[in-house]
Amino acid sequence: MIAPICVEALIAYIKGEAYSFVRALVVLGVISLAALVLFLVRASGKNLRTSLDAVLFITGLATFGIGVSYVADSAGASAVVLAKAWGTTFLGLLITITAGYSHIATRSGSALLLATRRVRRATHVEQYDVGAILIAHRYDEYQDADQEVEEKCREALHPQDLQFIGYYVDGRCRFHIDALEAPALNPFFRRSSRDERRQAYERTGRQLDWLVEQLDTYMQHLSGGILIRVVFDVEQGALYYCNLDERTYLMGVTMIQDQVLVADEKIRRLANELGHLPRSGPPGLTAIRQVAGGTAP
Repeated sequence: MIAPICVEALIAYIKGEAYSFVRALVVLGVISLAALVLFLVRASGKNLRTSLDAVLFITGLATFGIGVSYVADSAGASAVVLAKAWGTTFLGLLITITAGYSHIATRSGSALLLATRRVRRATHVEQYDVGAILIAHRYDEYQDADQEVEEKCREALHPQDLQFIGYYVDGRCRFHIDALEAPALNPFFRRSSRDERRQAYERTGRQLDWLVEQLDTYMQHLSGGILIRVVFDVEQGALYYCNLDERTYLMGVTMIQDQVLVADEKIRRLANELGHLPRSGPPGLTAIRQVAGGTAP
């Protein structure tokens, strides 16, 4: 939002003029108008990130054009003037490239794929024996308010149906808990270890936020609101996404194909129960999304 003011100050600096506060007020007026446009874009359900990238891209092109024009007019000028002109040109080019990359990375998910290759190390691992061994991994983002959520997730887990649950806020895992240690699941770990499977599930959970956001964008024309439950049935079990609140969601996994419907019902009920809990995630949509088992598409 401050890019136009910076450009205006840069022009005055290159030309050696005193900064005009009248022009600053004009620039602030333009910024206010741009802010209003972005607010309306957000209110209409459009992608705010795309709009910001477009504003930065145009700003970068304008800065680049200003720099090029000054370079062309600075033939025979002093080294200081030439340095300012070339600096403006490269600044505009940098802003343009950055905005373009941001848009491509967001739309393609390439930035997310690179980020989720990194294995996250849990800051705390706890084991429960409740007739079956359950393993909970907690990360730096874990908060005291998440403890009750974890307890509810622990109650829903069972080696026979729902074997893994992850809790995510702002695309980052607060904790995940699983029943993968059960001997009955040994046939599923002939090619990978249980720890490798946990890491793969945690990374997949981070990718789900972006994936569902893209699905929401493509399905806006249905006028059915956002997706609050998604089931990825892979014919060797299934992966579940349940939206609890804004940027807060559960990811569940069953490894047994015959239990896909049973696990789906369990995580649906869990999501509805969690909708009544005060959580440490962003507030605002809990009351709306408690219909997770009802009218959502």
